[in-house]
Amino acid sequence: MEYIDSTIESLKIQHARLDSELKEEESHVWKNMIRIEQIKKEKLRKKDELLRKLLQS
Repeated sequence: MEYIDSTIESLKIQHARLDSELKEEESHVWKNMIRIEQIKKEKLRKKDELLRKLLQS
């Protein structure tokens, strides 16, 4: 159970980091749309993984 909790916390931190990175990228005058899409996809993967872990616990 402790392993799952630490994994969940790690995923939450990674998701928050990606959210911050996305906001930073979107704030640029010349947006890198390819990078923005990559971040969004990675963020969605982390969210899906987080939800799977939460349902397992």
